[in-house]
Amino acid sequence: MSRRSAGNGLLLLAVVVLVGGLAGPKPPCLILGDSVHDDLAILARQTWERFLTAFRSRWNCFGNVRLEAVYDLDGRAGYDPTTATAMVHVPGTAAMLQSGLVHEWAHHVEFQCPAHQSLRPALTAAQGLPPDAPWRPVELPGHIPAGLRADIPSERYAEAVVALVLGGRPISTGAQVTPAEVEIVRAWGVGRR
Repeated sequence: MSRRSAGNGLLLLAVVVLVGGLAGPKPPCLILGDSVHDDLAILARQTWERFLTAFRSRWNCFGNVRLEAVYDLDGRAGYDPTTATAMVHVPGTAAMLQSGLVHEWAHHVEFQCPAHQSLRPALTAAQGLPPDAPWRPVELPGHIPAGLRADIPSERYAEAVVALVLGGRPISTGAQVTPAEVEIVRAWGVGRR
């Protein structure tokens, strides 16, 4: 091989690496379980794109999430951090399903992204809580009434994400999320915090 062709090969490799690096991290995937039928799949994919836009600077921090539709779920949705699986109760209105999806994906980021710890002090301060307030109770039962859930910082964070991604909160949960909380989440999601 001549020096010129070797040099051209190295130049081509450098361009490929540079262009690949400029593309940025690959976004996490939404993996649809067999229980997810076409109508929910369409809604989930559209909502996932909006969610990814809100968290575009955090893609390298959280991984793929699985979605399952469940007919006998206690509550509107749930998240299992050990399997990175979000579950939504079906059937449901589009507003109910979207709110549940985004809320549980917010918990996915919370559990899977170590950098999420840096977001918590600002959020608890915006919630009017002391800096040492527990982010979530150690023992959190599967279904907590909305009135009690509204006071848990982790739950208010998830509702702030719903407001951010959906442009409001189509389903009331009793959590009094402030514009300041939504702005803190927005800034963190795009890498400005």
